[in-house]
Amino acid sequence: MHVITRSGIKAKDRDVATKWIKRCLREITRRDYELPVDYATARSQILVTLKRAGHRSSACAKGITIDLSAWSNQATALLEYPAFANDPVIGSHPQLSPELVLAATIAHEVSHFIQYRYGPDTRWLCKRYRKPHGEGFQDVYRILRSRVINPHFPTP
Repeated sequence: MHVITRSGIKAKDRDVATKWIKRCLREITRRDYELPVDYATARSQILVTLKRAGHRSSACAKGITIDLSAWSNQATALLEYPAFANDPVIGSHPQLSPELVLAATIAHEVSHFIQYRYGPDTRWLCKRYRKPHGEGFQDVYRILRSRVINPHFPTP
């Protein structure tokens, strides 16, 4: 994993972000999910940019960009896209710790990276990986949220 930190990013912030990126990659590269790569390969192929610019986070087949503004402002509401905001697994959540909001944002962007980087070569993604927040993305994101992020959510 090659991590680029823009100005103003503290080592502690970088360490928290990379911890969650590694957790997501470790889960999604398990043999159960039949991706064409293992954890070490996926980890070496992802380019991570951490910034604090007040913009959105993003991802592509090369890597992910995480904006840490919400983390530094201690945001506690996880807001997802309207298409799946009400989904019980991958939807929005009104009250979380700032670290879990960051973790869910990272899982969202790692899902896009997996979708675009490995989707064309993955049996269960190859026919539905193209749409940015479509079925392929949601399948990957559902795995990461249910197995890595959601178990840390507070119980109601």
